Amino acid sequence: MLVVTLSLIFAGSNENYAQKRDIQIIAHRGFWNVNGNWNGNTKTPQNSLASLKAADSIGVYGSEFDVNMTSDGGLVICHGPKIVSLADVQKETFETVRNERLANGERVPSLDEYLSTVKKLNVKPILEVKKHYLDKDGNLPDFDKIAKAIVKHKIDQKTLTIISFSLEVCKAAAKRFPNTMVQYLGGNKTPEELNEFGIKGLDYHYSVFDKHPDWVERAHKLGMVVNVWTVDRKADIKRMVKLGVDQITTNYPVLATQIAEGKLPKTVLVIGAHPDDPETGCGGTMILLKKAGYDVVSVYLTRGEAGIAGKSHDEAAKIRVEEAENACKVTGARHIFLSQIDGSTEINKARYDEMLKLIQNEDPDIVFTHWPVDGHRDHRICSILVYDSWRRSGRSFDLYYFEVMTGTQTQNFNPTDYVDITSVLEEKHKACECHVSQDMKPLFEGWHTPMEVFRGLENRCNAAEAFVRQVNGNRIFKPEELK
Repeated sequence: MLVVTLSLIFAGSNENYAQKRDIQIIAHRGFWNVNGNWNGNTKTPQNSLASLKAADSIGVYGSEFDVNMTSDGGLVICHGPKIVSLADVQKETFETVRNERLANGERVPSLDEYLSTVKKLNVKPILEVKKHYLDKDGNLPDFDKIAKAIVKHKIDQKTLTIISFSLEVCKAAAKRFPNTMVQYLGGNKTPEELNEFGIKGLDYHYSVFDKHPDWVERAHKLGMVVNVWTVDRKADIKRMVKLGVDQITTNYPVLATQIAEGKLPKTVLVIGAHPDDPETGCGGTMILLKKAGYDVVSVYLTRGEAGIAGKSHDEAAKIRVEEAENACKVTGARHIFLSQIDGSTEINKARYDEMLKLIQNEDPDIVFTHWPVDGHRDHRICSILVYDSWRRSGRSFDLYYFEVMTGTQTQNFNPTDYVDITSVLEEKHKACECHVSQDMKPLFEGWHTPMEVFRGLENRCNAAEAFVRQVNGNRIFKPEELK
């Protein structure tokens, strides 16, 4: 049995995924996903001047943006075809598109406005030509207009990158701007084929490089640059870095930068069945891990829909979600809610897959969840779903089980590891008290405080949290090294 002391210092807390070269990170449509949760931010909508400036502010290499041509030949910045209230920007006039307002009140930027702004910044422009067609004379009207704008604004051709799914546009760009990096997005040409066309960059979806990993080395031998889009999951970013790509386009540029620089904190998931389970089961450990620099995530299987007498499921869920969010402000954890219903949790293929998707997306180093022998069915189901994901993910993370209300709920629990939470006991209780609807005082007086004291006695300290470690893991989490 391992005895754990106070501080949380783990060996090898920063895994070095980066190679000895620099990897350039490109913010996809600017830095709009500033909250890291895909809700975006009304202050920095995609393809806005604000998201461009935000990308510049975080020091990434480049900011990707999309150029569309309107029905009357105007050039605007938006992914398209839909923009705000318009179904197809390419079928509307320039004036109509420009009069649309983004979430932050900006007008839809024109290319002239965008290029004028990017010249004043350090971030490099990564210009995607969206509409790609030949007119009856074999010309590329959209690219011709874009090219004239580049020249007009005296954009440094050595810092500009032009990308497109159109091979014809890429050929024309490589010919028109020989000092500019041009990257083809289509994914269906080998490095050698692109090189023959005079195109010196390939910018493919990461799945292409999963199928053809040798294309990276082959491109490098030809002096080409390899970009990869749009890489958002931690595991995928790590894999592309290890593969040796030169650039990564992502909606998570801060995360990608941490990985590329070998500065990614280890991720800890604490997965509980209901709001309050993570905090009561191992809130002290969560706080200590956060203080030690770990990325800590509270995952709630349900929203506690059945947890407030006299309230409808929707009413209870709203209250308990807010309480969980407040608790996370104390622990410093991010929060994720899965889609199961309190009191009606299920085990089936869809639920197994939901949990696995979460695990794969977060790519955790350590996971804490309920002990499977428990009087509450939701707790048992949560534990089984996590255990299944641990096996299906190749036992890629350390798995630990925590206890809640041992004797009434958790049963047959014989700890293998302890964490001394004496220094953060007050903070843990403050986090638990955020769950006002659950009337925490009698629960702590009758169950949780005696558990903390008893585990502290076992661990020769004032208060502790206890865990059972799942055998046959990688032993990333090393409680015996806590000092």
